[in-house]
Amino acid sequence: MFENDILVAGGDPGFGAIKLDVGDKKVLFPAVICKGNERIFSTLGNPTVARGSDLEAQIASLDVVVKNNSTGAERHYFMGNLAESLNPNEAHYCWDEDKSTDEEATALLVVALALAQETDKANIYLGTGVPVKYYAALKDKYESELKGSWSVMFRSGPCKGQTRQMTIIRSRVLPQSYGVFIKESLNEYGIPTSPKLFNGYVVVVDPGFRTTDIATFYDGVMLDPPNSFSIEKGLKWAYTGVAEKLKEMSYNHQNPIETDDQELDKIFRVHGGHYPWSNGTINLNPVMDQMLTQLGTDITREVKKALKPMMGKVHTVLVAGKVGELVYEHLQFENKVLIEDPQFGNATGFRIMAANLVNNLTKKANAKS
Repeated sequence: MFENDILVAGGDPGFGAIKLDVGDKKVLFPAVICKGNERIFSTLGNPTVARGSDLEAQIASLDVVVKNNSTGAERHYFMGNLAESLNPNEAHYCWDEDKSTDEEATALLVVALALAQETDKANIYLGTGVPVKYYAALKDKYESELKGSWSVMFRSGPCKGQTRQMTIIRSRVLPQSYGVFIKESLNEYGIPTSPKLFNGYVVVVDPGFRTTDIATFYDGVMLDPPNSFSIEKGLKWAYTGVAEKLKEMSYNHQNPIETDDQELDKIFRVHGGHYPWSNGTINLNPVMDQMLTQLGTDITREVKKALKPMMGKVHTVLVAGKVGELVYEHLQFENKVLIEDPQFGNATGFRIMAANLVNNLTKKANAKS
């Protein structure tokens, strides 16, 4: 947080979860959304919602109205765990490749910012990212679409009845995985924290829900394709394999189990990988372990193939992301390092980048006066 109700934030709007870092607070919830409706029976409550801090309780109860103050457009949504619980048939992951025109994607990011606000009104400097393969095409569009004024009204949870107003003054978009490099190498004032990372070859491996982003740096500069690229494989691919195996395991029964990545994501995230069925549960963890082993092997092979000429010169392979943490032991790189708090690698890096932007603007303003 900075004074004068300025919020400096880093947002990582992934396909599976939204992560936001404002320095003294982090926000995380599944990137699941559906249209909101009037609640009748669901207001009778869920005993699990009451646990934890006010922020955790609010994240568990995202019944919100999001308004674009510039256009006047207003939408009622359920988000995160609440969307999964109240409307499982319509709740969906909403991240299209082109996040700039995705109204629901913007709404998720705006609600994450509202959750991070300490005051009713805030001016926001936002750092965020898009997948490596879409960066060139979407950067300018996404930056301009994110600017503007928004309001979020909470209809349930500890903030029920409250409205948070925000104006996104500046947004800066970087390739996902660049945030990881920033987090590991710079502080909020642009001072290097790890000089070694600015010398020679460094690779960031950032597996996500649908894709794995690879960024190669030489002397601190991110190299263009083909040295930085996206692999079309992530956690969703592993879930597809688990779904096929689950159907196979229940094939002899009258109704074989048909499931999808969204349901499986909840099974692993909330229920520890145990699928409720018949007289008990099916433990899907051994199948998932096999899929993650294969995913790690495949990512290793693709990276080594693409970076073959320089791979021997790479002195550090930074591994990030929640999925990166899951496949870390299966990645076959000699110089691999799992970063601290891997799930927030990009979000924290994007916040540091936004803080640098604010500090540079402040320096210029002070120099003029």
